[in-house]
Amino acid sequence: MSFAPAVARPWRDAWPPAARTDDGNAWVTGNCWLYCRREGVRVLWVGSVHTPGATGDLYACGPCVAELDHMVRVQSYARDATAGTETRNGNGVTAKAVTCEHRQTEKREGKIHCRTCRRQLYL
Repeated sequence: MSFAPAVARPWRDAWPPAARTDDGNAWVTGNCWLYCRREGVRVLWVGSVHTPGATGDLYACGPCVAELDHMVRVQSYARDATAGTETRNGNGVTAKAVTCEHRQTEKREGKIHCRTCRRQLYL
């Protein structure tokens, strides 16, 4: 079986695998700030977080890094699939698909939603 060189494939197919504990990255013992919120586990700094009131360092454990990686790839694939596509409404008007940036939010039934696309946001 032969594989096409990375330069011949779309860039997203050449992404390196998600970070894993003891893979040579700067893993430390601490609290996972992402999905599991476990304490005293091996975590990796994945970036800075900016909120209206403060900035902090975001650390995540291996499984949460893998989940975040999966979510980013799914979003990338979906964005690539809709990029440049056009849709036609009932009046024959053609519009280009656009990814919502969730710039304005509103609270409905105790949950945060985007005013533009109406999706629930998990903040």
